[in-house]
Order: sequence, then C-alpha cells, then structure tokens
Amino acid sequence: MCVPTMRDTPQLTESDFSKEEVAEFHRLMTALLTACKTVGERHAPEGNWVPSNIGLHEQFGESMQVIAHISRQLNQTRTGMRRITGRARERLYQHSRRQPH
Repeated sequence: MCVPTMRDTPQLTESDFSKEEVAEFHRLMTALLTACKTVGERHAPEGNWVPSNIGLHEQFGESMQVIAHISRQLNQTRTGMRRITGRARERLYQHSRRQPH
C-alpha cells in the first residue's frame, strides 16, 4: 500500500509579507476593532446591552441586527487576512519552486 507523504511545506515568516500587506493587515484589524467599539458604544453605553425596544420579540430582532453588523465586519477582516496570507504563500511557493533542491 502506498501512503502519500506531505512534502516539507515552508512556513511563512515575517519577511514573507510586504510592507503594504502588513499595513493592510493593520487597517483590517483597526476597522474590526473600531466597528466593535462603535457597536458597543451604541448598544451598551454603560457596559450592558440596553435594547431600544420594549418587546422581547423586537429585542431579539435588534440583537440579530447587532450580530449581523459585527459578523459582516468580522468576515471582511477574515477575508482580507486570507487574501494577504494567500499572496504571501503564493510568493513563498513560487520562490521555493525556483530554488534547487
């Protein structure tokens, strides 16, 4: 039986990322944290969630909107980070293919 083996996959290091990618990563994280802060200030000004609606059904609806807002920002951040690491991995892969073994 032939068992496939994994090749030594080079690991990313700090030097594999461009200055622009690091700046983009920092912008993404700042945007995420700013969005979370804004949501917190709007919906939990004293540290506790204060729904603007009286009815429980409406409160659940409001909470879903808050979660959706945070989720969208989180997904944008994850997507951007995957894009950044994907570019760095592609460069690393291309570089390692050119290197003699």
